[in-house]
Amino acid sequence: MAKLKDYYTVLGVPPRCHARIIEETYWERAHELHGVPTRKAQQRLGALNEAYETLGSPHKRVVYDRRYVESQEAEHAATNGGGFLQSLVAMLGKPFRPD
Repeated sequence: MAKLKDYYTVLGVPPRCHARIIEETYWERAHELHGVPTRKAQQRLGALNEAYETLGSPHKRVVYDRRYVESQEAEHAATNGGGFLQSLVAMLGKPFRPD
């Protein structure tokens, strides 16, 4: 599973914040970048729009949160040797054979 973009970091809000905070933060940051003619500002504005499109919709936000947690768990398992069972087997030094 590919790692998802962290839209909460893009917007600069905590994951458990209220929908109103997401909207207010988006509009503040978008207003700051709107008239700036640099390419970097336009890319940042595009990233803000993408994040708000997902987090601004209650349904899309629930789906995103679920997929983001799954991707984080998969990444954690991959970096830590594949999960609890493999860690236990490595710790015991014996192959696991369910009988």
